[in-house]
Amino acid sequence: MKRLAIFLFLFAALPVAAQNSAESKAALEKTVRDYIGLYRTETLAEWKKLFHPQVMVVFPSEKGSVVVRNLEQFYGAQASYLPKRKFVSERLENVRIDEGRRIARVTADFVFVDENVESRGKLGLHLVEGSEGWKIVGIIFSYDTEEE
Repeated sequence: MKRLAIFLFLFAALPVAAQNSAESKAALEKTVRDYIGLYRTETLAEWKKLFHPQVMVVFPSEKGSVVVRNLEQFYGAQASYLPKRKFVSERLENVRIDEGRRIARVTADFVFVDENVESRGKLGLHLVEGSEGWKIVGIIFSYDTEEE
């Protein structure tokens, strides 16, 4: 009888879990789209809200070191860079989203366009879903070299 009660409880919870999962997945996909879509001077303040306050942004420097930035350093660099440019955009290709329970890992190729010059690279995002929705908690990226 106890097993039947547990089974019925779990079975009754399935539609709610599936509904939350679909809503959660849609919110996750929107966060990934907004990561690219809001990356413009006029929407940069909204873009910043996609990140957890303790986000870590990591990338290799041209000189061979590893650069680690916090949210304010990363956002500040974007806020000073974007207004100086006439046209900047970014798009993701070959996007892969791997989900766990309230966590996700996104990997993609990116194409960064600055004044009609394209630069390609690899991007990794780590996200966690909390009470405020999905937040990016980690970014790792690198630009491809000429040989790649």
